[in-house]
Amino acid sequence: MSKVILSASEVRQLISENKYKVNPKTKFISRCIDGRYQIEQDLPALALAGADAGQMAVIFATANLYGLKVDEEKVFKTVCEVVGGIKNLRFHTDEHADTEIIMDGCGYVRYKTLSPADFNVTSKQVEFIKKKAAEALKKGAVQEVLLGNHNEGAILLITGPYGIYPGYALETSQGKAAAQVFEFHKGLADERQRVIARELVKNKAVELFKGTDEEYLYEILSATTDDHLMEIGKRLAKGLTIYSVAFEEDGDFTLEEMDQVS
Repeated sequence: MSKVILSASEVRQLISENKYKVNPKTKFISRCIDGRYQIEQDLPALALAGADAGQMAVIFATANLYGLKVDEEKVFKTVCEVVGGIKNLRFHTDEHADTEIIMDGCGYVRYKTLSPADFNVTSKQVEFIKKKAAEALKKGAVQEVLLGNHNEGAILLITGPYGIYPGYALETSQGKAAAQVFEFHKGLADERQRVIARELVKNKAVELFKGTDEEYLYEILSATTDDHLMEIGKRLAKGLTIYSVAFEEDGDFTLEEMDQVS
């Protein structure tokens, strides 16, 4: 399948046909930004780089960047609690990967393994994430196997109470063409990040400086999440246009064309 670079009107068409209401009971269960997920009724709306492996990496990177002490085991325990237990953790690999290697097909994890300093994590922390993922999969966590090549033709930054299926059969003058988009649901990611910040402090998984609080932790976690998104974007989405998608309660949305990834 050749990549379809999407115009603003084509992105609007994809969103209109592929939007779905966020389920409040599962809003903190995640998936990756990857565009290869299939249309499934229970597809998580919360899309962020690396899914829950990415969430742990963001916490470790934030601690490294801002000089905070972190208890890695308590971080893992906290993420499990926030998503509703180990069975709700989400990871992914792909059909080309060695399935014995946890998350081998996840570009985000692969690039962190090759260049951990670019994501402000250590090799030891990356190996810890892989180890905990392997343990979690034996206890009921889910690892999606994504099929095919990356053919994403745009990047969507989403806010509001709707998700978007990332794959679509686009109508063109030559007939139907398969289209994909990268997605980051910033609204849900921020909402979950706020709860994670609170629970990290409560569980003493992160030691804050005197005079700072969970709001401070939330703000720096969100900033690091955005940094990781841009870092992986340089590798997987160079040249693609970023679109902001803001949903209203009734499903209407505004679409704003932003910068291209350089």
